[in-house]
Amino acid sequence: MDKFYLLALFLLVKSIYIPLNKRKSKYYWKIIFDDHIPFIPIFIIPYVSYFLYIIATIFLLWNTKYIYVFFVSYIISYILAGLFWYFFPNGVKRPIVQGSDIFSKLILLIYKHDEDTNGFPSAHIFATLICSYFLYLAIPTSLIIILTICLLITLSTVFVKQHYVLDILGGLITFLLSILAASFFLPL
Repeated sequence: MDKFYLLALFLLVKSIYIPLNKRKSKYYWKIIFDDHIPFIPIFIIPYVSYFLYIIATIFLLWNTKYIYVFFVSYIISYILAGLFWYFFPNGVKRPIVQGSDIFSKLILLIYKHDEDTNGFPSAHIFATLICSYFLYLAIPTSLIIILTICLLITLSTVFVKQHYVLDILGGLITFLLSILAASFFLPL
């Protein structure tokens, strides 16, 4: 299978997020623990860095044997998540952002352009885990860097109030299911 074909399919499937993000949320799966997580505006940096992490992962995996199964895993994860978002439109109730610093302004920009929907499962989580998993397979000597980036992106989702704790669990489950399913198509 051609890498460029998979890249195009990856982009197409990733785009299902956009129309599903314009719908109204019906479910909000907040737990008591979420009320104890502080709002930390500086974490918007790792939150938006997620997009660069995906691009960097594609470049770093492009000439490895892992690029194919990476794309298949990612495509499966977005299909699974998209189905869940469609049948169970859910989101996150956001706080009122009162700061005037650059980080608070960036959060307000994100809030303005990214509706409160598609919380569970968290695309930030499953995509970050997929990237981290395949980067580790391809570059095992970079484990500390990969884990640090993965942890910062994960924490950022709750510290900027884009996700609830259960959304992280949903992202983890989606990651595991997509890796398992992809292994049937393209064993490592």
